[in-house]
Amino acid sequence: MRRRSIDVRSLTCLPDQDRLAELAALLASGEVEVIIEKSYPLGEAAAAVTHMLGHHARGEIAITH
Repeated sequence: MRRRSIDVRSLTCLPDQDRLAELAALLASGEVEVIIEKSYPLGEAAAAVTHMLGHHARGEIAITH
């Protein structure tokens, strides 16, 4: 089985309308993929924060309503 290579980059930016439009285009094209490891309902937000602070997350943690 061949493993897929992943290019991970981190950056800091200040959001503005132009940058958000660029990000939306990248997400829509599939060039950028957001990996959501786990979703928590709003009532379990404390558990989500505990999970995140415990450095157990392998993707993004989402809080839903």
